[in-house]
Formats: sequence, structure tokens, C-alpha cells
Amino acid sequence: MWPDQRRPWYGSFVFSQAESLRAAGVELDVVYIPGYLGKGEYLRGAAAVRRAVTRGRYDVVHAHYGHSGVIGRLQAGAPLIISYCGDDLLGTPRSDRSGRFDRSSLLLARGFAQLARTAAATITKSEAMASRLPRRCRTRNHVIPNGVDLTTFAPIGVGEARRRLDWSADRPNVLFVGNPDIPRKNLPLAEAVCAELAGRGRPVELRVAWGIAPGEVPVWMNAADVLLFPSLSEGSPNTVKEAMAVELPIVTAPVGDAPERLEGVPGTFVVDHNVQAMADAVIAALAAGRAPAAREAVKHLSIEHVAQRVISVYRGTIG
Repeated sequence: MWPDQRRPWYGSFVFSQAESLRAAGVELDVVYIPGYLGKGEYLRGAAAVRRAVTRGRYDVVHAHYGHSGVIGRLQAGAPLIISYCGDDLLGTPRSDRSGRFDRSSLLLARGFAQLARTAAATITKSEAMASRLPRRCRTRNHVIPNGVDLTTFAPIGVGEARRRLDWSADRPNVLFVGNPDIPRKNLPLAEAVCAELAGRGRPVELRVAWGIAPGEVPVWMNAADVLLFPSLSEGSPNTVKEAMAVELPIVTAPVGDAPERLEGVPGTFVVDHNVQAMADAVIAALAAGRAPAAREAVKHLSIEHVAQRVISVYRGTIG
């Protein structure tokens, strides 16, 4: 996962981590494998990794996502660290949005979990993901959620953000962030919640943040009144943490580490995948207004702090 011209948003959290590590003094090279273009890209990626390790003297090879972990294991010149990112350990929900998981994805996830036996260390985004690793591997696993760029994701004022986007304030703006075509993102539930609110005489404007430039996402979050996050499965959702950083009220399903992140944070609500319950929570979030406590609660996950935690994994691996 890495941003490219076709998908400038794809893997932006991996890009951010690489840049934060460089800023902290780590020398690193990136081998990008655009696997979505076809399986042949993995063969080319494997050759590129082997060439890189043969040419250079690397202290570690850090692979992001299970597929890349397989490629990283094909070399033996440097210790391997695997960062698992979500469905590579948890599996992928079925396209019918039933909440059940696709069997083939679960089998693949189990294989990726076993790959941890060959790694010097692993990183998972949450404790729930760590529990999917073989028991003997958990002692060398590190739970490190993705960091948040607190400079990019910062409050700029609702009025200023809406002026930039030319959004009307006639109705509250409910924000959905993610690819609406991915079943696990669960856009139909967000639409049903907004329809429920309209039926109660509380109409809202549903804003779907997709296909926009990555730099526009903080503006959309600042312009919105509440984030609605009905996803069926996540590791450590970046969207929730980024919304926290801009002080946006949040209504989320209990996925990934969202319940842990939002516990006791005023203006944030974790509710089941239920139309009525989510509609109630959106009304409460709108009444609460901005959530300055949320930004305070996510400060320990700044990209700079997370970079130092990753570097400590490198140092421990090097020994």
C-alpha cells in the first residue's frame, strides 16, 4: 500500500510513517508493490527486494501487510519485521454486509498469521489483531496503532472550512469517510441512519469523502458536524483518530480499537450496528458540539511519537 497517481489516497498511513521515520533520522528505501494491478507485481516486487538487499546493507526489512510480509520473507539478508494492517489478520467481511466473514479471506489471514513465526518481530494495530497471532509469537509482537499528523489534522474552524468547500449550514453535515464500494465500509447503514433522522424530522446532509485529494480530508472533517463510522471490521481506523485530532464529534460502530480510543471522551459515541441506536447517537453528538477532549486523547499517537516506538522495535530487533 502506497499512494500513486491512480490511487493518491492508497496507503497514505504507510507513507506518513515512512516520512516520519525519515524525519527522525532513519535511512530507508521503499519497494512499492502495486498488487492491485495484478499478481505479476508481487513477482516483480520479490525480485526488487532481493536486489535491494543484495546491493545494500540493511539492518531490517519492514514489510507492511501480510502479502508484503511473504515477499519480505523471500530474502534472508536482514531481519524481517511485519506490520499487520487489519484484514490480513482479521479477514474480510462478506459482500452481503451480514457481518459474517468471507471464508477464503479467513483462510488467507490464518496463513499470514503463521508467517509471524518466521519474523524477528511483528507490529499489530490493536490487541484484537495481536490475539490472532500464534501464541508463541505474541511475545515479540508490538501493538502500535498508526500515528496521526496533528499538524495536518488540526482544528481550523467550522465556518472557515465550510467557506472553502462552499457547504451550506442549512442542515447538519454528517461525514462518511471511505470507499463506498467496499462492503465493509458499510455506506448503506450510514444512508439508513440519515433516512431515519429525516423521518424523525431531523434531516441531515450526508457527505461522502471519497475520490477527493488527501489534503482535502482535514477540511471536510472540520466542515462536518459529526463523523458517522459504521464500518463492519477495522484494525485501528485512521479515520476515527483523524476526526479526534480535528475535534469532530464521532459516532462509530465498535470496530478495531475505536472503543478503546474513545472511552470516556466527551462528544464521542460507540454504538452497535443499529439504525435507531446510531441515529440517537448522531442527535446526541450534534447536541454536544465540537470535541476538544478528543484531540487531547489522541495526542500520544502523534506520528512523531509513533515513529519513536517503531524505531524502538528496530533497535530491539537489531539487538
